[in-house]
This record gives sequence, structure tokens and C-alpha cells, in this order.
Amino acid sequence: MSDRRTSIWEEFASAAQVEQLERLGRERHWGRSLVLVGWLHLLAFGLCYYLTVGVGYHESTGYLAIWAGELLGVGLIFRLSGGRSTGGHTPLSRFVARVWVAYFVLAFNLGSMNTLRGHELFELFPAMASLASFGFLVMTFAVSRRFFAAVLVMFVAGLLMAAFLLHAYLVFAVAWWVVLQGIGWTLFVAGRVPVTPARPSTALAVPVGSSRG
Repeated sequence: MSDRRTSIWEEFASAAQVEQLERLGRERHWGRSLVLVGWLHLLAFGLCYYLTVGVGYHESTGYLAIWAGELLGVGLIFRLSGGRSTGGHTPLSRFVARVWVAYFVLAFNLGSMNTLRGHELFELFPAMASLASFGFLVMTFAVSRRFFAAVLVMFVAGLLMAAFLLHAYLVFAVAWWVVLQGIGWTLFVAGRVPVTPARPSTALAVPVGSSRG
């Protein structure tokens, strides 16, 4: 009988794959980038909140322009902060990127459905928090169980957005700010700690489904 225990929280990626992802993150300064993106997102959706509550503006064109500008800003932050990667992307980093590309595609789909339904307010907006919660749930199972804290933040944010729809932009802005600051500063601090390379025998001995914090 095998001694290896399985758990619902067990990550799918191997320890070696997660270590490769962490090294790539340190090389590309992902921690610093995520902290800056968090502030950019707070600014962008704070502006959306002002347009909704302060001005009473509900045309989709203005909000779409803000979101497009934010996406361009995110790309610029990662490019300027991280520079060029010398080691290339890893299989796990490509998987993570595809998860969040899927999130943006589905978020755009929600906005399109809201416009087609003719809603003045973004009635389907709370579902975007649920999409983010699912994205972080995938990260929890694939990379590290520590992402489950982000799952809870976005889950609660979705409920608050549904209960207080007029203030949904503010709730969404603060929720993502909290999540991105938490992840960003964790990566930033970890990146300042020297890493001792694992011995080859130790790295090869780690099972693919080993559990990590």
C-alpha cells in the first residue's frame, strides 16, 4: 500500500515546476509589477466608480476605453519592470498565463452580454468577481494552496457587488487591490531572499503531486 497521501488541496504541478515558476518570477520582478498593477487597477476602477456615482455616466464606450487603457498599462508595467526574460517561459508559467487570458476573454463576454441586454448599469458585473475567484481556485490547485485567500476575497467581493450594485466598481477595485498587493509583496519579499539551489538528487526525488504550502 502506498504511503503517499492525497488531498483535495494537493497541487497538480511538481515541486520542480513551481521552483522554475518562482525563479522566473524573481527574474522578471513579478512582485514589483503586481504591486504597481494593483495601484493602476485601483485608479482605473476608481475612475469607473466616479463616472457611475459622481457623474451618472452609463455609456459602455467610456468604460471600455478605461479598461483598454488599463490593459495597455498592465502590459507596459510588466515590460518595463521585468525586461526581457533570459530563460524563457516555463510550462507552468504558460499555463498560468492561459488561465488569466481566459479570464479576460470571459470578462469581455460578460460586458458584451450586459450591453446586448440593454442594462443601464453593469448588472452582470458581480459575475466577474466569480470568474476571478475561479481563476484563483485554479491557481490554488495548480500552484499553491496559499492562493485560496484570494479565492475568498473575490468570493466575498462578488456578494458585496451584487448586494450594492451601484458601488460595485469600488468593491471590485478594492478587492483586486488587496489581492494584488498581497501577492505582489509576498513575491517581492521572497525575491530578496537568496535561494540555495537544490541538490539534483533531492529535486528528482520530489513526486509530481507533492503537497506544498
